[in-house]
Amino acid sequence: MRPLRSIFKRRDTEDTRMTKIGYKRLLSMTSTEPLSSTEPLSSTEPLSRPEPLARPEPLARPKVCAVGGGKGGVGKSFIAANLALSTSKYGKKVLIIDADLGAANLHTFLNIEAKGLSFSNFLKSEVVELKVLLNKTGFQGLEFISGQRDSLDAANLNGADIARLEEALSLVDHEYVFLDIGPGTSSSTLDLFLMADRGVLVTTPEPTSIENTYRFIKCLFWQRIKKIFNTEEDLPLKKLLHKVYDLDWSKKTKIKTIESILNLMKLLDPEKGAALKRIMGKTKVFLVVNMIKNEEDEKIGAAMERACRDFFGIDIEYIGGIRYEDSVTDSIRRRRPLTVHYGRSDAARSIDNCLQRMMRG
Repeated sequence: MRPLRSIFKRRDTEDTRMTKIGYKRLLSMTSTEPLSSTEPLSSTEPLSRPEPLARPEPLARPKVCAVGGGKGGVGKSFIAANLALSTSKYGKKVLIIDADLGAANLHTFLNIEAKGLSFSNFLKSEVVELKVLLNKTGFQGLEFISGQRDSLDAANLNGADIARLEEALSLVDHEYVFLDIGPGTSSSTLDLFLMADRGVLVTTPEPTSIENTYRFIKCLFWQRIKKIFNTEEDLPLKKLLHKVYDLDWSKKTKIKTIESILNLMKLLDPEKGAALKRIMGKTKVFLVVNMIKNEEDEKIGAAMERACRDFFGIDIEYIGGIRYEDSVTDSIRRRRPLTVHYGRSDAARSIDNCLQRMMRG
């Protein structure tokens, strides 16, 4: 595995046909070969001290990572909290924001009771800078903005709200920012996910969770298209998209899927088709499968990665799975972060492996 010194310095961009893939068919697409690259390390191996990493340039824009998913109850906040903690353990200055608007519970996973202002105070323009919302967590290198007192009306964001948040995040004194966003496919949720450099989708092996994850990926694509239509930039690209979406043209060319749109764009104008592909890939999307219980579950992530590529025409990267084990349950019930208090567990090591693959990807 490559040293994290080089992994943390890399950044990238990349970019689907939504199809109903039955649970059994999904499993049948998997390889019989073991996924050795995603196997957790043995808990008997000695736990080495993370190597300190060089800081980026003082005014460098922080790298933003959003953690979300199509369905609630899949462990999204648990994954977000422990990814942020793992990052801080490598000597990085990290901010994590509870952006699960109206249903915030990230403070529980960090075992802190945030006081004072919350994220909604910024969204309502009651404060200008995010630094006044910062809370200490007790973990070195990690600060926290709570959504604990956010009201339900804070969930309705518009384009101006997202733009203000992007600007404010560019000014924070942190190297990495993690956004724990809510489940589902609301416009606000999709925009928060798409503003990130990297996005982590969390799912479980359950068929309903898998189906909702595919739906989330499809909605991300359409949200990007919508933003292109609503912007004044790159008018030739907008004009070409309008041609693709023209009712008569669509009927003749059978525009029904994400893949067919991308292919037709390339056919009509290779340059603009390539530009659309780049826009679609502005947020690099990664997949984590949580609550793995058996060998069959371990195959789900790789199968979903292939399905997105083969049926959607867009790349996502499966970066690992987290096994269902007692240490995870104890961590949540006792409000003791897994990667801090159960660092030698297979689940904690798997989360660290996911982090390394995400930063390398």
